[in-house]
Amino acid sequence: MDFLSFLVAHTLELVTLVVSLVWLYLEYRASIWLWPVGIILPLLWIPICYQSHLYGMLAINIYYLITSIIGWIAWLRKGASEGEEVPITNIPAKAGAIYLALAFVGYIALLLLHPFIPEWKLPWADGLMTIASVIGMLWMTNKWRQHWLCWIVANAAGFIALYGAEDYISSFVYIVNFITAFFGYRKWGKLMKESDTIFH
Repeated sequence: MDFLSFLVAHTLELVTLVVSLVWLYLEYRASIWLWPVGIILPLLWIPICYQSHLYGMLAINIYYLITSIIGWIAWLRKGASEGEEVPITNIPAKAGAIYLALAFVGYIALLLLHPFIPEWKLPWADGLMTIASVIGMLWMTNKWRQHWLCWIVANAAGFIALYGAEDYISSFVYIVNFITAFFGYRKWGKLMKESDTIFH
């Protein structure tokens, strides 16, 4: 009976956990289907973040919703043949440096908002997760392999923020995502080499 009560009380978090794992698997496989699932996922996370007073995480999920639509279109951009997807590549060094500089400025700007939002829990972790996620989604939309490095940072910070908010089910998602990000980085490297072999 206690277990049934737990399921009823945490239905949203458990559904979000399952959908998050599906999304993670699709991203790991570099499947274009990660984008439609990515449209559903933020709609589940938004109320969880609101209840936990994690406003950076809430904002980033609104951003995820928009960028998932854009990312789906971007991956379907037509190449040499009809319906060809954009290949996985490494981020250009200059672009990476610019993004990192902007990320630093954005992070400081977010922290300066804390005095105006006193109920904001763990702003340093929530803010870091927010900025790393913004950059990660932009890099993933371009199908740059290094977006996984952003997920490593974002998931570590997201775990700390959710654990601090005592949302243990949702924080578990971030542990899984954090570990998978290391494997994802390696997997996309292999997929990138396979693509280079095919097209050259």
